[in-house]
Amino acid sequence: MIPNRTRATAAAVAALSLALAACGSRVDHDTVVRSVGGGQVATGVAGADTTVGVDGSADATSGDGASDDAGSGSGSGTSGGGSSSGGSASGGAGKTAKKGGGPIVIGSVGTTSGPGGVAFAQGPRALQAWAATVNAQGGINGRKVQVIVMDDGADAAKGRSQMQELVEQRKVVAIVASFTTTQTMNAWKSYVEKMKVPVVGGDCSTTAWTASPMLFSECPGTNSALDGLAQVGAKYGKGKKLGAFFCTDSEACTHVQDRFFGSGKPAERYGLDPVYNAKISVTQPDFTAECIQARNAGVELMLVTGDPNTVSRVASSCSRQNFTPQFLQPGATVDGATASKPGLKNVLAVTPTFPFTGSTAAGFGQFNSAWNKYGGGKAPGPAAAQGWASAKVFEKAARGAGEISRAGLIKELTTFRGQRFDGLTVPLTYVAGKGTTDTKCAFGMRGSGGKWTAMSGGKAFCW
Repeated sequence: MIPNRTRATAAAVAALSLALAACGSRVDHDTVVRSVGGGQVATGVAGADTTVGVDGSADATSGDGASDDAGSGSGSGTSGGGSSSGGSASGGAGKTAKKGGGPIVIGSVGTTSGPGGVAFAQGPRALQAWAATVNAQGGINGRKVQVIVMDDGADAAKGRSQMQELVEQRKVVAIVASFTTTQTMNAWKSYVEKMKVPVVGGDCSTTAWTASPMLFSECPGTNSALDGLAQVGAKYGKGKKLGAFFCTDSEACTHVQDRFFGSGKPAERYGLDPVYNAKISVTQPDFTAECIQARNAGVELMLVTGDPNTVSRVASSCSRQNFTPQFLQPGATVDGATASKPGLKNVLAVTPTFPFTGSTAAGFGQFNSAWNKYGGGKAPGPAAAQGWASAKVFEKAARGAGEISRAGLIKELTTFRGQRFDGLTVPLTYVAGKGTTDTKCAFGMRGSGGKWTAMSGGKAFCW
């Protein structure tokens, strides 16, 4: 068992390698909150016509919700041409989708309670909002989508057990929008590889997303996203002198530190001048001493690895010392309200999927409409964008696969070449036997007048 403090810290910062995070603790009208005691939720989706309990007892596999081969992970998808371009719903040429039948059952294992839940909860909520939207339009190939969300509580052993339940008992055809810690993913990654279960999108917090044939990420690779952050700072920052506060007790924070201040130093490669860094704790109430030291070092751009609340507390501490650097943040460390906080109104951020507000991408309108309807009244943040993008990747694969089975989905996913899903993602390519191909692209956002704005109308920048 991971000690409570270490687990909480890891959960809060596991996504720091530009997995998106957002503030929001309720998924599907408080079902996640009600699940904290039991650690799992079998949910329908808001607005859907499925009737599912919140205590894990729902019949998620009734009828033929899973395809014939779902239990074993084998089966066939009808062969055909490559997938269509953009984010269209049509399948590849020569494919005949099987229409009708019971619900398409998908699962999501992740951390939706505790400190990690603050960072991740909007991800599975966006998945549910997508399912509600799809179901209201008649489903996928005439079949409704049923979503089962399970809360692993940042516990690796629990996450592994829940994954096994979803695969072997619930008969899910895929895991979608898995927002969890690096430790928990490592506990079940070899299992989904053995069972050949596609995991489509999630928090993108680990390099495993580009190193497994069963993990289909909706994001650029971890290091590529960090390199994109350095480039945004160098191009749009009000100065070149970079300071950073790195959280302790997390490999994710250490990785970011090495990437900016260790050997190689992309910060220098892209024109920044790293002049100061310090270790902090996400439970630390005040950062006055560190702010004074950073000010004395001449820091103009400040990078903080921690959850959104930590970033806010750092900015507040520095402001009290009349030290107002411009903050340069990975998407995992901000939320929908960050740009309105004291000291953060000109914040710069890089996100691995589309900006959660202000985007002019063709696919943004549907997300915005669905979130306004099913988002629970919370402003969307980065995790909401990632959850929606994960869902759209799954949707395209499901509509294109002849038989919606694990094998059929995998076969369809590995036809994707440079797919952008109507501007919601970086170019995505999946290769059979290898999984996700890294892409050197990302999205930029900035604070302006206390609100978030999308750089370049929400278009991805590539290098």
